[in-house]
Amino acid sequence: MNANLHSSLKVPVKTCTKCKNALPADLKHFYKNSGGKFGVTPRCKTCVDQDNKEGHARRLSKDPEKIRRQQNERTKKNYYKDIEKSRERHRRFQAKRRACPETRAAINMAKRGGGAGLTEDDFRVIFSSQKHKCAICRSDRPHSKAGWNVDHCHKTNEVRFILCAHCNRGLGAFRDDPDLMRKAANMLEARKYQGQADAPVSAILEDYT
Repeated sequence: MNANLHSSLKVPVKTCTKCKNALPADLKHFYKNSGGKFGVTPRCKTCVDQDNKEGHARRLSKDPEKIRRQQNERTKKNYYKDIEKSRERHRRFQAKRRACPETRAAINMAKRGGGAGLTEDDFRVIFSSQKHKCAICRSDRPHSKAGWNVDHCHKTNEVRFILCAHCNRGLGAFRDDPDLMRKAANMLEARKYQGQADAPVSAILEDYT
């Protein structure tokens, strides 16, 4: 849009002091500045954002802990300044994210993975290799409204299996310890094939203590 067209629309034209581009002096192209010409900043939004980004990177490289601490303090201060307004803004933001199919899929995947960093495509590949069933019990149902669970090592974040809710909770209950699970399985097998439903538990425990 040239300067003449801006004039015909009665929108003043302002030249950015950095990039030298002539732009409409409105809040779409410039930030508000009551003390500036036309009530906007000398630099356009693109230049301001770029300068801020570069300045932040320089400060962060010099003292990252200090900058992050200041950011956290500033965020908390602004959030609690009007907590109801902040909560409402956050709810709108989350609702907007959930309304986007791609973002919603990423959110669900993050919840499933528990920090494992698995993508939706990665999930499909692994689940397909399991023939769309739980890797342990072979159930074709997740047994949870939240869907299937991504079993992963909490130390290395390495993904191991896709599990139903029952099997995933079972591994967690045994603290991912194969020895404990083997011991429990052996005890159950011994009890099952002993042929005496009322046999004393102490007789079984002797072999596993």
